[in-house]
Amino acid sequence: MMTAGLIDNRKGGVMLKGICYFHSETGTEGGYWAFQDSRHISSEGWSYDGLHILEDGDSLTIFSPDDPSQIVWSGTISLHQYPSSIESVSGFWIHADQRGVDREIWARYFFDEYPAELVPVRKP
Repeated sequence: MMTAGLIDNRKGGVMLKGICYFHSETGTEGGYWAFQDSRHISSEGWSYDGLHILEDGDSLTIFSPDDPSQIVWSGTISLHQYPSSIESVSGFWIHADQRGVDREIWARYFFDEYPAELVPVRKP
């Protein structure tokens, strides 16, 4: 039996259900594209235990917030990294871009917290 937000993807990995999230806090000198596992979201807030900073090799599927059955993007994370405080989107410094995706479109998925599924390259 699997818990809510955790699905066996039949490839030996684990598929997590949650949301896209732009993670930034004091000391990060910009933000990271991240995923928040729904098992670690409650009415009292989010737990760092559910935070996954996206990394090369992660498999991510992003769904429309208006129609969760509609996939708006799906693929393997491949980030083009930047030095701190060089690149920005919507007034926020970013550390990376997803290769092959327009920066503004990609940012919208994370700023607006689109629903998503993640198969992390590393086991959670």
